[in-house]
This record gives sequence, C-alpha cells and structure tokens, in this order.
Amino acid sequence: MFCNALYLCITTKLIPLIYALIGFGALITIHELGHFLCCKIFGINTPTFSIGFGPELFRKKIKGTDFRLAIIPLGGYVEIAGLAEIGQGEQEHAYIEDETSFSQKAYWKKFLVLSGGIIFNLLFAYGTFISLFLIGVHEDKGGIIVSTIVKDSPADRYGLEAGDYITQINETSLRTENGKILPNALQILHSEIQENPSTEIAITVIRNNEVKAIDIKTESRILGDKSIGTIGAGLQDPMVRLPFITAIIKGIELTNQWIINIAQSVKHLIFDRTLEGAGGPLMILSHSFVSAQMGLVSLFIFLAIISINLALMNILPIGALDGGQLLFATIEAIIRRRIPEILKLGINLASWVLFIALALYLTYKDILFLFGERIGQWSLMLLSWIK
Repeated sequence: MFCNALYLCITTKLIPLIYALIGFGALITIHELGHFLCCKIFGINTPTFSIGFGPELFRKKIKGTDFRLAIIPLGGYVEIAGLAEIGQGEQEHAYIEDETSFSQKAYWKKFLVLSGGIIFNLLFAYGTFISLFLIGVHEDKGGIIVSTIVKDSPADRYGLEAGDYITQINETSLRTENGKILPNALQILHSEIQENPSTEIAITVIRNNEVKAIDIKTESRILGDKSIGTIGAGLQDPMVRLPFITAIIKGIELTNQWIINIAQSVKHLIFDRTLEGAGGPLMILSHSFVSAQMGLVSLFIFLAIISINLALMNILPIGALDGGQLLFATIEAIIRRRIPEILKLGINLASWVLFIALALYLTYKDILFLFGERIGQWSLMLLSWIK
C-alpha cells in the first residue's frame, strides 16, 4: 500500500515538478546562451556563465569562462566584460577597455549581443511549434483543443475541460464538410468569444469521442478602449502531422499568432496600468507543473509560450532588461559619447528595486490564488487552537 502511494506520488508529483524545473531552467539557459554565443562570435570576454541560484552543483572554467550551475534553475546571467550590470556576477571586468571589451565594439555588434537572448527565445518557440507539426501530436477531430482551464473561470464553472475539442460556437461551425478543422478556426473562435462579453454562448465539444453541448456565460474584460469577452481557457490548434514545408509554415504562423497575442497582453498591462492576469514565478512554475503532468508535449507547448513571454518582456526599454541596455547603447551611438556610468547604474538599480518589489507582489498574489483557501483553513485551525 505504502509503495503504491509512494510510486503514485513520484510519478504524478515529483517527476512533473522536476520536468517543470528543468524546462524553466532550459529557457533561462537558452536566453543566456544567445548572449554568450554572440559575445564569442565578436571576441567579447565572458568571465561568467551562470544558471540558477542557491548551492552550486557544478563549476568549471573553460577557455576563460567560469561555467556555474546552481540547484534552483530560476535565473541566470552571462557576465560581459565592458558592460556594467547589477547582479551579473562579480563585475571585475565591467570597466575594462581592451579589444575584448563590449564597450569597444561597433554598435551593430552590441545590438546583436544584447538581442541574442531575445532572438534565441523566439527561435526556441519557432523550433518547438514547427517540430510538433512535423511529428504530429494530435488527432484532427475538426475542432480547437482546450489546452488549459483557469481555476474559477467561466470555462471552469460551466464544465469545459482540458482536452475537449471545440467544434462549434453558437451557430458557427469550426469544421469543413469532410469533418476536418477549418484553417482559420482558432481565429474564428477567439473572435466569437471576444465579441460577446458578459453573454451566454453555446459551445459544442467532442469529449472522449462523445459530442456534448455546453453553455457558458463569458466574462467581460477591458482591452484598450473596448470590452471583450473571455472564458478563461487556453485554446490551440490541433498539431496534426503535416508535410515538411507545410509544418514549417504552420509552425511559423502559430508562433507569430502567439507573439501578437502576448504583445497585446503586455500592451494591456502597460497602458491600462493593471496587473490583472499577470502571474509571478510561483504561477509560472505552477502552470509548468500542470503542463508536465499532462505530458511532455503539453510542457513543451507551455515552455514555447513562456519563451515568447521572456523575449517580449526583455524588449521593454527598462534598465534592468535587455531592452534597457539596448536603449543605452542606441543613445550612445546617436550622441557619439558615453552616458555617465553613474546615471546608467542608478537607472539599473532603480529598475532592479522595482522588479524585486513587483516579483514579491506577484508572488504574494500567486500564493493567495494557489493556496488562499488552505491559508484560510489553516488560520481558522490556528485560531481554534489559540482559543
């Protein structure tokens, strides 16, 4: 009995958690590898390449770079000679001015070095989606797959389940006459949901080869200057096996669509000055864990989406991000002189303080969302014990 329970815990909890941590660590590694390889191509010294934090598992110096791997793979950095960045290693080479210094390179080389992580994160997403279309991981049941369900969302409350295939919404079918999915089915489904805020919509799904009708009342969300409908479900095209060229085209199209969707969400967070829908490290790890429980394919899809998120967030012109460093380099190229280091360090420090505060706040929100009910129960138990 105990052995069965232990086996179940390992296979359903521990292994998915390990996969989720490895996957997230891989995204950080891919991002930093982009910076690292660009530095090596242009002859820029990289004293340290570090992934993770906490106790070190591995350290080895290879060709002038100290490679480090720590036990918690939720962060990382490449220390670049001639580029002062807070939290990026010992910074002993931050102000060198020799031929291996970042500061002595042409602007276009600086641009590629600073963009390397962003480029590699996007390449990972493109490569993942193209590969999944090449191997084929879903059946074509003539519908859009429900990949995830947000807790307490309309989709959750009205009985939609992950793994359902949506074949029709209201009077609009998502399939061709021969039962295959329409090429623009996902766009049709998104449009129909968004155009009906706070409205009951009729959805037809295939679940375990049975057809089911589900009525869902959408929620309303403000996007820009208008209200749109949402149901709180991740929706994706089925990744059926496609010919080589078609798979490449479809993978690129799907990645581009995710880039547009995520860019719109980031725009919503910035211009509407809201953190609604934003998740912190715990939420990302939680979703990675759930995806890993659903299988490696689901985990890779989720990691590809997070990789796009990392790329787009790093484009933002904020001091502590790659986009902030790109902005500094661009301004210096235009004015043909250095921005005072004290000013750049001040902006970077302020950015880091804001990011830490934001991370703590989002972590607090994540804890309430993930464990709020348990915290309430534990509080009541504690109060009863005190009495």
